[in-house]
Amino acid sequence: TNIPVIAFCDTDSPLQYVDVAIPCNNRGRHSIAMMYWLLARELLRMRGAIPRSVPWGVQVDLFFYRDPDEVLKKDTPAITSGAAAEGVDWKETQGGDQWGE
Repeated sequence: TNIPVIAFCDTDSPLQYVDVAIPCNNRGRHSIAMMYWLLARELLRMRGAIPRSVPWGVQVDLFFYRDPDEVLKKDTPAITSGAAAEGVDWKETQGGDQWGE
């Protein structure tokens, strides 16, 4: 239906239905993320959104897949119950049952 097919291709990739083959390592998830980063940067440069003389400020690791559960585990501190987790040292005092006595 006249839709061009662009593919990241390794040396053993079949090219029968591919219109534009971009040679790269397509085995690892980090290498595919790197290729998407390069493709996005080059597309922005071709559109004139970023000049070639200025480095692109987007980190390549933003294109890496991260498991959402693992990200939540790293971002939230371990929650423990009790006053020891808050650093409060509760001591009983001599006196009445009311505040300020």
